[in-house]
Amino acid sequence: MNKLQTTDARWGLALAGAGMMSVAIAGGAFSSTATPDPRILAKQMPPPVIEPAVFLLEPAVGDLAGFSHAGQHSSPMFESAPTKRVLQPQATELRVVIGANAKPSFDRKLQSAYEGTLSSATVSTTLTSDREAAEYLMVGRGRFGLIGGSLSQREIRAGLRQTQVGVELFALSVSPLSSVRSLSPSQVRQIFTGRVTNWQQLGFADAPIVPVVPSERLLAIRAERTLMPGDSFASTCVRVSSERHVDDQILQNRGAIGIVRVTAEPRKPGQKLLQIDCTPPTPAAFGYGTYPYGIPLQLITSGRPDEHAMNFVRFTESAQGRAMLSRTLTFAR
Repeated sequence: MNKLQTTDARWGLALAGAGMMSVAIAGGAFSSTATPDPRILAKQMPPPVIEPAVFLLEPAVGDLAGFSHAGQHSSPMFESAPTKRVLQPQATELRVVIGANAKPSFDRKLQSAYEGTLSSATVSTTLTSDREAAEYLMVGRGRFGLIGGSLSQREIRAGLRQTQVGVELFALSVSPLSSVRSLSPSQVRQIFTGRVTNWQQLGFADAPIVPVVPSERLLAIRAERTLMPGDSFASTCVRVSSERHVDDQILQNRGAIGIVRVTAEPRKPGQKLLQIDCTPPTPAAFGYGTYPYGIPLQLITSGRPDEHAMNFVRFTESAQGRAMLSRTLTFAR
């Protein structure tokens, strides 16, 4: 029993000695050339100090698509620069109501030229009769309108207003060698309805009457309603497509008389314009009411013309607008 205790005590001493040896080695009491203590090496050759990298945030420059900086200076570090949204201006649709009698003047070429003067608007048109155009404006279905003619008293009492742009003025043309100087409204009606066929029937020199009228249907209708309301041109009338062909008929037939329009463009030689009731076909005479054979082109609005309507009026008074409108109209000023 004592022997076993002695053996156990020896084993305990051995283990205690091994532990003390480990502590000594860990404390640096022993050294070995084969396996140097890393702590000693660390003291003799300390590792380099690695400094953490510092990253500087550069302020953003430039503009994002659709945004712009509020100021000229970039924002401080880590702060958001104030930005504002820059929206592209949306095109406004400018709805214009065009009456049938105004359509020849407000054609595609004029519409394109007028639209070119607008910065952020497009023009869309509604084609209708002149009376319906007034109704459209009364119910707010158009910014402004154009009609050939004048508003009725009922439409004016309803709040519509009109501004004259020009006049489609009709006249009668004969050869400069003709002895005819003036006709009465009744004689004009007799000539173009075919009731008289010779100038001698009207008290002039003997010669067959050759009435010349427009072949374009709508233009012919406007001329009929203006020169002889309620009647239509006779089937015996010579129909031509342009004023140049009216000139040809006058040169070929000494007794020819043709319907033409007085426009702001210079008149070619070879024609003589007749008076009606001793009144010459001039825009001034039409303005005074003494020569009523024309159709005024009116800009109509619901109430006073707004800025869009006034812009169109200014366009019609510009050199470009007058040059385009002078193909069909004449102007009082």
